Amino acid sequence: MADATKGISLAIPLQFNGPQPNHFGAPKATAEPMGSGDFIGDVAQGGSCNAEQVTLNPHCNGTHTETVGHIIEDKHQQFAPYQVIQSPLVKAYVLTVKPVNNYQGDETYTPPLHQSDSVICKDMLTSVSKLLQGVKALIIRTLPNDDSKKSRQYGADHQPPFFTHQAMRWLVEETDIDHLLVDMPSIDKMYDEGLLSNHRIFWQVDESGRWLNGNQSHKTITEMIYVPDVVADGFYTLNLQVAAWQLNAVPSNPVLLSESI
Repeated sequence: MADATKGISLAIPLQFNGPQPNHFGAPKATAEPMGSGDFIGDVAQGGSCNAEQVTLNPHCNGTHTETVGHIIEDKHQQFAPYQVIQSPLVKAYVLTVKPVNNYQGDETYTPPLHQSDSVICKDMLTSVSKLLQGVKALIIRTLPNDDSKKSRQYGADHQPPFFTHQAMRWLVEETDIDHLLVDMPSIDKMYDEGLLSNHRIFWQVDESGRWLNGNQSHKTITEMIYVPDVVADGFYTLNLQVAAWQLNAVPSNPVLLSESI
């Protein structure tokens, strides 16, 4: 059984008054003392207690878990992460990969790959295919893995790696992975003309579709994690903790437990 006393969080702590990771130029996450009439939620300013009002974008301001609601028309918000996660504890595997710069192989992406792109290829995943039998969560750590990931500003000058379509299709078609966790801010290319093609492959949504087609609504993607170097590649139990917010993406705290269930 998993040892619940030895959990390791893969979430990047969100510092509202310090450096924080950011994707796509989104406004910084902020926390300000609440004000209501004569009340001020700040003891330092004479208030009776500290009560902060928070503003953030879960997709861009740190570690978050998202569902198919991210890419389909979902007026009723039926795909919040806390609703679709079927088990609080799942068998997980941590895999370290080194994305390829200026890829020259046969694997593809839409829009077409550029020489400046850095990609995770299918063979990086198939190398552990036998080990993934029965695994429900795949946790990807990319190299290099320095602490700058905890406050990196992803943009035109610092574009993160992403998966080829062949790699993503293999995960969907040849494994039982329900939860994909990555240390990038997206499994898709940052500037992808708004196609989110890997997201669509993962959740089996047509290229131009706005509705769920397959039976993938229970699957989640968790982005912008950080896997410490002390965590070795191998089997773990994952406790994917998410806020009970009625949104398609919410702040999350993926916790690795030291033994597999």
